[in-house]
Amino acid sequence: MLSLQDITAVVLDWNLPGETIRCVDCLIADGVPTHRIVIAENGPTPQNWSAIQEKLSSCVLVRIHENVGFARANNLGVQALPGEAYLIVNNDAFVHKPGSVDRLVQALERDDIGVAVPRLLNADLSLQPSVSPFTRPLPALVRASGLSRFVPERWKPSLTTHWDHRSSRAVDQAVGAVMLIEGRLWEELGGLRETSFMYAEDLDLCWRARQLGRTTWFEAGSEFVHLGGTSSSARWNGRERAAQISRAEAAMIRDHLSPARAAATLGFMRLGVAARLTYYRLARNGAAAAEYRGSLEGLGGARHRGAERPRRDPEVDVLRPAG
Repeated sequence: MLSLQDITAVVLDWNLPGETIRCVDCLIADGVPTHRIVIAENGPTPQNWSAIQEKLSSCVLVRIHENVGFARANNLGVQALPGEAYLIVNNDAFVHKPGSVDRLVQALERDDIGVAVPRLLNADLSLQPSVSPFTRPLPALVRASGLSRFVPERWKPSLTTHWDHRSSRAVDQAVGAVMLIEGRLWEELGGLRETSFMYAEDLDLCWRARQLGRTTWFEAGSEFVHLGGTSSSARWNGRERAAQISRAEAAMIRDHLSPARAAATLGFMRLGVAARLTYYRLARNGAAAAEYRGSLEGLGGARHRGAERPRRDPEVDVLRPAG
């Protein structure tokens, strides 16, 4: 029987110690043992590293001396503390409903479930849609058409992200702001794929888990507040961030679908984005138009990610709590 004592929680930080400390405090308050929490510091400044050392010395601290990206840093965090399951948590995601982590742990006890994700809320506690269908031609066409909201309930969320997220159930994929992965599955998958600096690693993991016969479970009784974009906004503007997201997703689609199905899927996606870009230009909404322009640029990016390439091992320090 899996318990909170068996999991490893990895919180990734890139020079936002305030959010990271809050995230960890929420995990501890929800029952995650302090010594089972790993803080992966991705290229921290001396000031940030000092703040983390001062406040979170009872956790396992992993200092990666350069920013190696989302997937690589999380993989290094997992390597520092093996567990029976791995809770990957963005540092801007905070437990909202007591018992949320335990509900994710219980979800992994279900047959064939390899990944469990919670219900995400915005800062104002409104729903943050996180579950989506695998991006294939039909869901892409539905989304591009603008008819997603009118899909019959029995076809949700298999065809659309417009789903009420009220009930626990097996799903295709979900945003990985908070994601619990069964340990043996993590090993089979080799962790997160390190083929992009950031984005789509979570969706790719769900897709690869399904290929191994494992299912992603959405647990409505587990709730986290997710601010979103706190780290990426310090690196990219809205257009650049949108381009990064679309480029990573397009590469993932090409990896998982046949050339013909990938071309159809991406074609529908480009049509939908182009239509929305035109609308926001006509509406003189410059910020929204810039983001959709970035998305369109990203969807026309590199043809595929290709195989993972060996990388130079970064300098890493691991500090473990005394005793």
